[in-house]
Amino acid sequence: MADIMKNLITAFRYHQICKTLLAAGLTVTLMSSPLSAEDKKKDDKDKKPKVTYDEHIKPIFRAKCFACHNTDKKASGLDLTNYTGLMQGGAAGESIAPGDAEGSYLYMLVTHDSEPFMPPKSDKLPDKELALIQEWINIGAPENAGSKVSIKKPKFDFSLQGASSGKPDGPPPMPPHLNLDPVVHSSLPTAITAMATNPWSPLAAVAGQKQVLLYNTKTLELLGVLPFPEGVPHVLKFSRNGSLLLAGGGHAAASGRVVVWDVKTGKRLFEVGDELDSVLCADISSDQRFIALGSPSKVIRVYSTSTGELAYEIRKHTDWMTSLAFSPDSVLLCSGDRNGGAFVWEAATGNEYLTLKGHKGGITGITWRSDSNLVATSSEDQSVKLWEVQNGNNIKSWNAHGGGTSSVEFARDGRLATTGRDKVTKLWDQAGKQLRAFPAFGDIGVCVTICDETNQVISSDWTGKIKVWNAADGKEAGELTANPLPLSERLSKATASLSAAQANHQKLAAAAQADQAAVTKINADIAASQKQQTDLQNQLNSLNGNLAAAQKALAGAQAGATASTNKITEIGKSLPAIKEAHAKADAVSKQAAGDKELAEAAAKLKAAVDNRTAAIAAEQKTLATHQAAVKDNQQKVAQYTPQIKQTTDALNAAKAKVVALQNSLKPATDKATASQNAANSAASALAAAQNEVKHWQAEIEFSKKLNNAQASAAK
Repeated sequence: MADIMKNLITAFRYHQICKTLLAAGLTVTLMSSPLSAEDKKKDDKDKKPKVTYDEHIKPIFRAKCFACHNTDKKASGLDLTNYTGLMQGGAAGESIAPGDAEGSYLYMLVTHDSEPFMPPKSDKLPDKELALIQEWINIGAPENAGSKVSIKKPKFDFSLQGASSGKPDGPPPMPPHLNLDPVVHSSLPTAITAMATNPWSPLAAVAGQKQVLLYNTKTLELLGVLPFPEGVPHVLKFSRNGSLLLAGGGHAAASGRVVVWDVKTGKRLFEVGDELDSVLCADISSDQRFIALGSPSKVIRVYSTSTGELAYEIRKHTDWMTSLAFSPDSVLLCSGDRNGGAFVWEAATGNEYLTLKGHKGGITGITWRSDSNLVATSSEDQSVKLWEVQNGNNIKSWNAHGGGTSSVEFARDGRLATTGRDKVTKLWDQAGKQLRAFPAFGDIGVCVTICDETNQVISSDWTGKIKVWNAADGKEAGELTANPLPLSERLSKATASLSAAQANHQKLAAAAQADQAAVTKINADIAASQKQQTDLQNQLNSLNGNLAAAQKALAGAQAGATASTNKITEIGKSLPAIKEAHAKADAVSKQAAGDKELAEAAAKLKAAVDNRTAAIAAEQKTLATHQAAVKDNQQKVAQYTPQIKQTTDALNAAKAKVVALQNSLKPATDKATASQNAANSAASALAAAQNEVKHWQAEIEFSKKLNNAQASAAK
């Protein structure tokens, strides 16, 4: 019966692959005709090894590798000086996978596609030598020309062959308004025991003590606390459609159980299991028919969700159960234990389907690719192994973390996220090529999950620290906590922050007001100085006009005085002679009395004297007038000149003051702007602090009402 079921499942999977290939327009060949003798001969000739270890590869290793990897030294347990040692591999397992260079650990190291890079602290080998090693491995890694090669592992198509289930209809599953008050808050954080992300919404679940915390992966805000009174959750899983959240855990050596919540309502739907020890691993099938759980009891128990009854048990593992996962199509169940045992079972019956042999340390994680054709396992032996579930072949294996790989998870697009004892979280492609290594934790990496909706990697370490990184650029987006403060403490902190914000806003608002007042005063001073400058300029213009007029009048008066002086001098030149002639004529006329002609001559001379004397007198009056004008205008010029200098000095001082004020305006304005911006920021911070206080007050009130309602419902 078991063989019949295995054949049916194999046929089912083959049918799935064929459907996918046909949908892609590819031809599926079910049978091929045998080769003719000539074609077979040609084919055999084409497959003849051309590159051998002895002739081509050993010289490369001698030059670059023998110093560390020889019979005496054997770094990492690997001896490359002889073919047998090379093919046996070292501490990391097999180094060569004949027929698959890309899947060979040694080739990944020398091409620097995986760490530790080889040769250490050196550039990778020349492309020509790498191509030679690649060709040698791909043709089967022959020792010499006479060696017969055996291809151990077939190539496997890593491209997705169609997801088993798509995005559900309707809005993405997100929880409603839930209680944010933690069930437990400890003084010190503890190691994170489990994390998970919803496949279709920005939602992460983090295990805490007696609680599960839900976070929005876009905002990193706490969305709710789901009580888990059963104990500590050791496993968290969202259902494949994202509508359910499963938690498994309990109390060590005492009890264990699995609980399921409805993500959209936050309601606890049901619980299954009654273990005598804590549940360490669990999962719900994508069709939501079964819940499987495992514990230190070494037994897998699978329950029916419709009845809550035990459907079947699997008693095959020889050590504690550490991980299990249903395939996305609900056909298979993969499980692993602390001893390195890994198996694949028929999900409906529990019949053994495959044994996955290869791990040398405990299984730490199991994750399926979304098309159910590939399952990945991680182990304390450092490795991540990829298995195809047609025949159970290990089609890829690489050492992901020195000291041990603690956790592994497939992303929806086929990438894998891992973390481990080397404290580093990494992102890989399916060929085992490292895509990104995130900054190391301070302690051992414990859990990792990848949010498909936000393309973020979330990882935790042994100290309880949880980091969120953007997978695209490796930048840290923030942190989460599994140990949030109680609402009362959050309110106390928010209230203290509000007081600080109020004081800060008051101080910055006063500073902004003072700085703005300083700018206003500078502007007023500039306006006053500019008006003073205008008034002084007008005054100076008037004084200069008055000075020019006085100087012009002075020049005219001086010219008039000079002219009058010259005229008086000119008139006065002949006056003495005329006076003398008159005196003589008058005397002769008196002696010759009755001489009419002589008397007339004397009269004419007297008239000439009188006329000139009168002219001189008149001109002297004019001269006096000009001299008075000269004196008056000289006084005006003497008055205006110092006034002009004083006004000019005052004007220059006013101009300098305007320039100085204008120069001080920009720094004062910049300072006022900065102060106002700071005050605005403080106002925003104050408003945020006020809203924060109101928020936590409302959450406390909501928590009280919710607890009262739950208490009433429990009666």
